[in-house]
Amino acid sequence: MADQKTTALSAHTTPAIEDLLAIIDDPSGSPITKKVTVENLLSLFLSNVVMQVINAGTTTYTPTAKMKKALVIAVGGGGGGASVTLLDEAGGGGGGGGTVIKLFTAAQIGVSQPCVVGAASAAGGAGNATTFSSGGTLLTAGGGSAGATTGNVTTIGLQGAGGAGGAASGGDLNIPGEAGYRSIMYSTTACAGGAGGRSVFGAGGGETGSETAGNNGTGYGGGGSGATTSSDVNRNGGTGSAGVIYVLEFLG
Repeated sequence: MADQKTTALSAHTTPAIEDLLAIIDDPSGSPITKKVTVENLLSLFLSNVVMQVINAGTTTYTPTAKMKKALVIAVGGGGGGASVTLLDEAGGGGGGGGTVIKLFTAAQIGVSQPCVVGAASAAGGAGNATTFSSGGTLLTAGGGSAGATTGNVTTIGLQGAGGAGGAASGGDLNIPGEAGYRSIMYSTTACAGGAGGRSVFGAGGGETGSETAGNNGTGYGGGGSGATTSSDVNRNGGTGSAGVIYVLEFLG
């Protein structure tokens, strides 16, 4: 190229990032008129990141204008803790929802993509899956399974199973949810309900003592804990919390 001049500079100190300049030329060929520090340029690039949060039902993801890549994080719903009926029964906790993480290009996403966010589970019900489809790839963050009960017995040491954690498939990272915890009968009058399992983005409902309803899962994908009874009082297990989809968009 014509009219170029390179000048060697001898620095007496080590330059910091805020001292370095990035020269931006005018593509029309006129003289250079703009310059910014590298520090400011990096800040500009980092500011071109947008987060979309999808947290309800069946919907469509539409990319933000100039999206180049998108990191999709999908979390399934948590399972419900077991409910109890009649006399002497303890419920296990529901499993936590699975989590799937995958990086997509703009070409893979296209104009829009369908997705489903797993809703909160009912007491004693299984969690709902969260799905995201793009570029021939189906991301599935499974919902946690519901907890089971000990049954109406007074056998000391008898346990009610916790629900399995939600499965995860299709991503660059596939992280299953944590299983719910077991319930146990301590005596003919004392028992404990199992805690709910965790997801990457949610906590399970806490373990319960005798004569207690279950605690709900929190955050996204937390399982509910199991309920207990020793006195002919029916009690509901905790509900599992709903799932979510995070889309971290990198704009051009």
